[in-house]
Amino acid sequence: MTYLPLSAILALLMTGAAITLTILFRAYRAGLFDNLKSGAYVIFDEDEPVGQPQDQVFYPDEHPDASRDAASGSTSQ
Repeated sequence: MTYLPLSAILALLMTGAAITLTILFRAYRAGLFDNLKSGAYVIFDEDEPVGQPQDQVFYPDEHPDASRDAASGSTSQ
């Protein structure tokens, strides 16, 4: 019984782990993990402020006010 396939798999795993750790270490040293929350607010502006939902209802049957809107004949947008 030969251990060549197992050693090849282990060498590949060790190489992948070393590359991954190197990339993470360099990103940490470059300061990419210093302020993670700032990137989450980049997509917001004065037209779509933080904390105010702007989504449309694509399935009005699942919307809680759908039965009331259908009964009154109005559509809210």
